Amino acid sequence: MRRGVDGAVIAPGDLGYDEVRRVWNAEVDRRPLFVARPNTAVDVRSVVEFSARRGIPLAVRGGGHSHAGFGTADGAAVLDLRSLGGVRVDPVKRELVTGGGALWGPVDAATQLHHLGVTGADAPQVGVGGVLLGGGFGWLHRLTGLTCDSLLEADVVTANGDLVTASPEREPALFWALRGGGGNFGVVTRMGFRLHPVRELVGGTLLYPLGRGRSVLMRYQELCDSAPDELALRVTLMTAPKAGHIPAELRGKPAISVGMAAFGPPGKLETVKRGFRPCGPAAVDTVRPLTYAQLQQPVYGKPDRLRADGHSSFFARLDEQTIDAFLDLAERFPSPQTMLQVQHLGGAISRLGAADTAFSFRHATHLVACNVLAVRDATSVPLRSWTMTAAKAIRRHELGGPYVNFVNGGEPAKELHAAYSPVTYRRLAQVKAEYDPDNLFRFNVNIGTT
Repeated sequence: MRRGVDGAVIAPGDLGYDEVRRVWNAEVDRRPLFVARPNTAVDVRSVVEFSARRGIPLAVRGGGHSHAGFGTADGAAVLDLRSLGGVRVDPVKRELVTGGGALWGPVDAATQLHHLGVTGADAPQVGVGGVLLGGGFGWLHRLTGLTCDSLLEADVVTANGDLVTASPEREPALFWALRGGGGNFGVVTRMGFRLHPVRELVGGTLLYPLGRGRSVLMRYQELCDSAPDELALRVTLMTAPKAGHIPAELRGKPAISVGMAAFGPPGKLETVKRGFRPCGPAAVDTVRPLTYAQLQQPVYGKPDRLRADGHSSFFARLDEQTIDAFLDLAERFPSPQTMLQVQHLGGAISRLGAADTAFSFRHATHLVACNVLAVRDATSVPLRSWTMTAAKAIRRHELGGPYVNFVNGGEPAKELHAAYSPVTYRRLAQVKAEYDPDNLFRFNVNIGTT
């Protein structure tokens, strides 16, 4: 492999092997056969062909942030794309081109130089490719659609070693599947996106004790009912951090945070804040004029690596029973890092048809993610059993799911298939049979060929 790749190939016994085999989820501890970091798409093809010829399992890693640890596997070849991290912005055409290993931090920094942006993860170290392939949510999704909705074209190395460009005109079936179908069809080495104007912005958070959670969630839903596309809202049930700007009586206690962003004049967000007045004064109010790059930074600092598990699903309008289920879970979180987040969907997401992309939940109103997290040395926190408890508590209220990018790897195949509608799944299986009939790309929410 070293003879065939212009880039690092790190194997057991090599200096740095234990570092490069790690992924973000500290719960995942796997020992791949080697980790290859190719410098070009041609080198990516060499790794794919090498693995396919020898029957070596192949795991593809962009940012390495999947809860399930899809970017690594025991005894596998790991194709780490971090050396393909280039970012180029054309401000005249309003287009972005990135390498397959690009991260959201550099992308946001480069696009904001021109007051442009594209929907993406609000964690700078998360990979662009993984977010794209699952659909892609973020602060801009109501205004500009999912990440995949802005995709113009993508270069892909397929299982047989072909390097193809997928777009609406070229390889249209593959282009459709890449927008929500996960990493089932090849290695994306280059992505081209349409950019959108992102200039004037007011955003921030309101933090309340969890005792006001019912009224906060009800107000959140009422505001969602009439929200314009320019308004993004999300609610997070959490443990308040022990930080200096948090009132002493709330530090380390159950809390509820309302995140908001208004893409337009400041007056719009003031109207939203007034909507929460019946909930009482917020313990913390950080709402202010921001740049989009500032909005994209995590609100509360997190360790680089955590033990992680979780459950995600899509919801219609939140009723009292759903709200009660959320609040009950928040009272019993197994660790201070665990959180349950509700993101408002709709807007531009809902304006594409169900068959336009492989993402299947355009009719949903909310995405709910219960992230069961713990610091690395908290080995006694029962992540998986608590995930099952959370899933059981909220499943009766959900439309369906999970969200492809938020699976934990422990779900049975039937639950994973529910990430897609039956019609979409059958269509994805046809694309899989054409581009990867032997299932070389199987460390993902896997699509069968039949």
